[in-house]
Amino acid sequence: QRGLLVLGADNAQRIFLDPERNFSTEMGFAESIGQFYKGGILMRDFDDHRVLRRMMQTAFKTAAMKNYVAVMNPIMQQHIEQWDREPNFQFFPHIKQTLLDVGAHVFLGVELGEEADRINKAFLDINDGLLGQLRREVPGTRYNRGKKGERYLREYFAAEISKRRGSDRQDAFTYVCNEKDENGNYYPDDLIIPQGSFLLFAAHDTTTSVLNHLMYYTSIHPEWQQKMREECLALHKATIDYEDLDKMTVGESGFKETLRMRPSVPLLARRTINACELGGHQVPADTMSWLCPSYQHYDSAYWTNPHTFDPDRFSPERSEQKNHSFCYGPCGGGAHKCIGLHFAAMLTKTFMHQVLLKYEYD
Repeated sequence: QRGLLVLGADNAQRIFLDPERNFSTEMGFAESIGQFYKGGILMRDFDDHRVLRRMMQTAFKTAAMKNYVAVMNPIMQQHIEQWDREPNFQFFPHIKQTLLDVGAHVFLGVELGEEADRINKAFLDINDGLLGQLRREVPGTRYNRGKKGERYLREYFAAEISKRRGSDRQDAFTYVCNEKDENGNYYPDDLIIPQGSFLLFAAHDTTTSVLNHLMYYTSIHPEWQQKMREECLALHKATIDYEDLDKMTVGESGFKETLRMRPSVPLLARRTINACELGGHQVPADTMSWLCPSYQHYDSAYWTNPHTFDPDRFSPERSEQKNHSFCYGPCGGGAHKCIGLHFAAMLTKTFMHQVLLKYEYD
């Protein structure tokens, strides 16, 4: 597609805040992830998006987060404990499977087993379908398998909604099913169904990316690996509780610095609804625009030695991310800032705590 590559913190601020409602996220992602995740919270604009944020808010409040930590700890432990017995261990496929299992349990409330395996396979087929070059449902192609996976998950979530309403289950999908609008009514099924698949996608792919890169940076910078390990040892427990998260300040800085250097979403898409001015240029209506957070993340106007892995830049004393409101934006900004950012940090700390206590790696 032809379009604009939009660089700079000022331009990012203009697009993310978008007071004139010129930039559509739904239209921006329509030709990419919108092929399989149409109707997900990222693919809704303005008032429609606000409704979905409200519908999903309980799933990301403190009470829910506390339960998620308790649920994910044993799943992670089960996987991590086995890794040193692998003859040719590779981190990426193992963390991917670990987080798929965590996602099925935390977000969908599905116990590990055949049902979770079917859901995970459908999800992986969808993501593989995003890479398909032939966008037709031709048997044997990636796109065709992805569309089958999409239909399977939509049918699964449609059948689950009535089972979840009124139940006391504590997974994210059940929270969404039980949420009510300002009139005390359940939200319509057709709003809820697309969120199930998108919850898996948004949570899984981003955290897989950040954990791969955090393991990489703490392996080539062993001094930071040790600083994070010492912080974990100081807690004197094998697994952490929700209340421990705020004590992990080194882990928090490592998480943020990893996202600065390697944002999980390298390009954020928008398409203009109206003709508008941006950065001194006139932009026609219906123009694709891609925001590149890495440009701001490596801008020496805001960051000291930006090509160096330095979690201390996020310490209270330095707080370089405050040099501009939008010089740091790995998870977007404004109304579309990632609703699961706190969850991603929580998952990262929970995982790294267990790994750092059991392994040293290089």
